[in-house]
Parts: sequence; C-alpha cells; structure tokens
Amino acid sequence: MKKFWDLFNVFEAAVMVIGMAIMVFFNFFNVVCRRLLPQSPFSYTEELVVIIFLWVTMFGISYGYRKGSHTMLDIFTSHFPQKLQIVTVIFSTLCSAVLMVLIAKVGCDMVANQIKHHQVTSGMRLPMALSSSAIPVGSAVTVISVLKTGYDEIKSMCLERKKTKEV
Repeated sequence: MKKFWDLFNVFEAAVMVIGMAIMVFFNFFNVVCRRLLPQSPFSYTEELVVIIFLWVTMFGISYGYRKGSHTMLDIFTSHFPQKLQIVTVIFSTLCSAVLMVLIAKVGCDMVANQIKHHQVTSGMRLPMALSSSAIPVGSAVTVISVLKTGYDEIKSMCLERKKTKEV
C-alpha cells in the first residue's frame, strides 16, 4: 500500500510541477511578446494558463490534505478529551469527503452539459469540458486524500491513546 501512496504523491506532484512550469513559461512568454510586439499573436496562452491553473489548483487541494496543510482548528480541539478529539476528526473527515463528493457531482453535471452543448473555449476552440473536468477529477482525488488523512489521524490518535493507557 505504501508503494501506491508513493506513486500517488509523485503523480500529484508531477501534475502540479509540470503545470506550474507551463504556466510560468507561457505567462513570461506572453509578457515578453506583449512588450516587444504591439499585436501579440499569442492570445491563446492566457486561456491555456487558466485551464492549467484549474488543474493545478484541484490537485493542490488533494496534495494539501495529505500533507496536513489543510485548515485545522486544533487550537480548540486539542483541549478536548481524547475521545471527543477522535469524534471531531471523524466528523470533519466525513464533512470534507461529502463536500468533495458534492463538488464532484456538480462538476460532472457541468461537464456533461458542456459536452451536450458542444461548448468550446473562445480563443483556442478547445472543448470546455477539458478544463471543467478538473473539478470532478480533482474532487475525486481529494476524497481519497481526505479519507486517507482522516484514517491516518485517527490511527495515530488511537495509538497515542493506547500508549497513555499503558503508562
């Protein structure tokens, strides 16, 4: 199972790093061309950057959950009794997972509607579903990360609780 999560981390990191590199390149290229050429022939780059930004953001949410970078309000929960802390982690994990499932559902409906109506981007004439599919895909990946993080947190809390009982 560890190998799966290692590959999962590498995949997410690759999507984010490659996406960021492409965004930086095209933004820099676009600025240079605008400065040197009054009529820049590369207007499509802004559209491409927005599409990549959406994908990087959705994968970044998932990555943030697994790395513990998500918003945690443990300033209050750290003062709770240990059983209540575990209940709080379970509740917050389930709420986060349900939220991501709902976002994925809305994203799937949006993508289906865009495919049905043959919507394309204005500049590059790419299917709108290409960029919008980042929402259900990223949400699905985030659900996996949320559940794993919640499981790991609960597991560590239970182990800590077991150690304090033994002492």
